[in-house]
Amino acid sequence: HYPSEFPVRSKCVVLFQEIDGVDVILFGMYVYEYGHDCPQPNQRRVYVSYLDSIHYFRPRKYRTLVYHEMLIAYLAHVKQRGFHTAHLWACPPCKGDDYIFFCHPEDQKTPKDDRLRYWYISLLEKAKTEGIVTRITNLWDEYLKKDADV
Repeated sequence: HYPSEFPVRSKCVVLFQEIDGVDVILFGMYVYEYGHDCPQPNQRRVYVSYLDSIHYFRPRKYRTLVYHEMLIAYLAHVKQRGFHTAHLWACPPCKGDDYIFFCHPEDQKTPKDDRLRYWYISLLEKAKTEGIVTRITNLWDEYLKKDADV
């Protein structure tokens, strides 16, 4: 049976860049940290539930690199603090939905499933080569596939 509560700390990590003299928020992610005092199954796990960005980062060619580094640095930080597992929600919003920012520029495209999955996998592979991530899996392979094979 499950505990009556799961102590959690929620955080919003953001990136600002000064553009034409104005601080502009360009990237944000909501994370939930279940620490050492949380019972299983969430103990020492982090959940990156939402990640959102606006395409105004300058210079534009470094946008993916910087956004990847934001998440990789966060994963390194929580690993150093004793967290052992990170779960990432990698599903693009439906048309008209926004995750963190209430609106996006009209010319900013929403990535399709396969493009977003590639974005996350390339980020995680980089983190793995840096020794931050030790294993990459997904919900299907980890929890559901064995039940489907029965």
